[in-house]
Amino acid sequence: MSVLQPQPMRGAALLLVHCSAVADERESAYTRLEHKLGGELTRLLVFALTGGQTGRRGSSSP
Repeated sequence: MSVLQPQPMRGAALLLVHCSAVADERESAYTRLEHKLGGELTRLLVFALTGGQTGRRGSSSP
């Protein structure tokens, strides 16, 4: 009977590899919306949901 040593970082490393593979294969949310809704409606929706912000902002919490 053999006892394997625990490898606590192995799970995290495997999860990172799998997540990065999925992220690389998928189009952006904006592009997916464009395909489903068309360009004009997508721009309108994204503008309405983001309040017209350009770029990403940090958290609104203090």
